[in-house]
Amino acid sequence: MLVRCRQAMSYSAARYKKSSELLGQVMASSTAADGVVDRYFKAHRNMGSTDRRFAAATVYGCLRRQRELLAMIEAIAPELPDTDLTPAALQVGMYLMVNDAWSPDDFALTQFATFAAAHQGAILAFDRSRLAPAERMNLPDWLYVPLAEQLPVGDLEDLAQALSQVAAVDLRVNQRRGPRQQLLAELQSQDIDTQLTELSDFGLRRMTRGPLQNTPAFKQGWFEFQDEGSQLVSWLLQPQAGEFIVDYCAGAGGKTLHIADIMNNRGSILACDVAPRRLAQLQPRLQRAGIRNVTSRVLDPKFDDDLEDYAQTADAVLVDAPCTGSGTLRRSPDIRWREARLEDLRELQLQILSNASQLVKAGGRLVYATCSLLAEENQQIVEAFLLANPGFAREGATFPEFDRTFTALQYQDAGLAERLQNVGELQLWPHRHNTDGFYAQVLRRH
Repeated sequence: MLVRCRQAMSYSAARYKKSSELLGQVMASSTAADGVVDRYFKAHRNMGSTDRRFAAATVYGCLRRQRELLAMIEAIAPELPDTDLTPAALQVGMYLMVNDAWSPDDFALTQFATFAAAHQGAILAFDRSRLAPAERMNLPDWLYVPLAEQLPVGDLEDLAQALSQVAAVDLRVNQRRGPRQQLLAELQSQDIDTQLTELSDFGLRRMTRGPLQNTPAFKQGWFEFQDEGSQLVSWLLQPQAGEFIVDYCAGAGGKTLHIADIMNNRGSILACDVAPRRLAQLQPRLQRAGIRNVTSRVLDPKFDDDLEDYAQTADAVLVDAPCTGSGTLRRSPDIRWREARLEDLRELQLQILSNASQLVKAGGRLVYATCSLLAEENQQIVEAFLLANPGFAREGATFPEFDRTFTALQYQDAGLAERLQNVGELQLWPHRHNTDGFYAQVLRRH
């Protein structure tokens, strides 16, 4: 019995150690957490799949609750007796005790052991109402302050709760390969739990996480990974077969692929970005999906007239502008703890929108979009652009009769659907629509 207990403690200690190491590397890195996690696992190939899932879940859990955990630590034990207890190891221990109900015995062979034994009662009995609202909601000040001005208190609390949840895995079906009901049946026949997305008529949702890249359906180009909210942005552009469309900030091309699928390979699309490595990821995705009407072009960030040969030629231009990413915290919780550089982003967003607008022909459409929740990056950028460009105006969105995506929006959020029709604005919230947070505005050149 003693041997088995010792083995169990050693097993827990190993998991604690790996999770602490990984969180420390994430906190020390200036790059996205998912990349750090991938590199760590590649460097520790001896870790089993269960241990990897545990470490990843623990690290992302700590990132989602980091402000709350730090505030609790400060309130319970402002002076730490354990000299070898790193900030990452301390947060992992707190998280496991609060979230996974680990006892002091589970930490017996770790540097958290002394802290756990001394403060277990205070930790488990801690009254979260003692925390400041931003601490309790696990929001940084740069995000909490403007959101508190935009939303009622109850709404903000619901949003914060939604942002602390793990996002589902959304798939966008390549309809050129077949209808989404067909893919749904195919995946379910392989015991892959999927369901139809509620809003997007192009999507499926998987509620449990797991690798899908090795499935025959993915290799045959039947689907791409894309949040349901992101799917609605390219849908809002309403691309038509035969048009010339520019995806001005294409990145790795998720929305480009969707636009091409809607156009059924007819017409042409120019996918642009200033990051050549990201844009290079588009080509194999095009081949897998069977898309042939897309060309790509790397832009020079220092040259505003990089596409002057396309001036006023595009039927529609999509500007998915770089932003704080505040709408994606369910997927990337580390974003909230990084410097936002909001003023720099606002200047860049307005400049990009202005540059992209020069490509729109008379009567053409311009859609400005971000994955941000903040009015400073959304409505205020559009207002500043329209003030400087009187040749453009907001325009209510129109959709084909019996458009199932629009019908679903009307059913779930009548106010959102009405605003779409009246002024062409789409505002998606994680707590209201169960998608990532997205903003998009339809504009038209007179």
